[in-house]
Amino acid sequence: MRKIERIITVLVLIALGMATPAVAAVTHTAKAVTRITVVTENSPHSTSSTSFVDLPGALVGINVPAGKFQLVQVRFSGESYCFGSTTLAGNWCSIRILVDGVEMLPNVGSNFAFDSNGAADDFWEGNAMERTLVVRGGAHVIRAQWSVNNAGVSFGLDDWTFTVTQYANGI
Repeated sequence: MRKIERIITVLVLIALGMATPAVAAVTHTAKAVTRITVVTENSPHSTSSTSFVDLPGALVGINVPAGKFQLVQVRFSGESYCFGSTTLAGNWCSIRILVDGVEMLPNVGSNFAFDSNGAADDFWEGNAMERTLVVRGGAHVIRAQWSVNNAGVSFGLDDWTFTVTQYANGI
């Protein structure tokens, strides 16, 4: 009888393991900082585009030595507002970071709310995000893009910093 109970227990645990979604965390490692590039902007800009467009000035070119890989970490922080003609829950403003047109990790597109439109008095505030990607040797262009999720929403950015850090031997 005990053998049958053990078998049933094992089968139940296996079934539970198959039904539980796995977390797909991604880990990158590297050895030493090889270069840091910082771009800052203190003039306000705004967009109401519902598709991603380039954020003016948020562009950095990097070079990775031929035959090498580097971990690239990008931090974006700034003063932002996300405001609409109505303050409906569910309105948000997004930023994504691209390397040569490929979204850095985590690559979630407009599903990342850098800021949101939730209250009538929700104005300028500080927000930040960070993204990473391992890139191979060659010249690369890193850019920030921004968008809103609904028409009638305005996304403003001011006093922002775009920091690109390159690490040797990224994997």
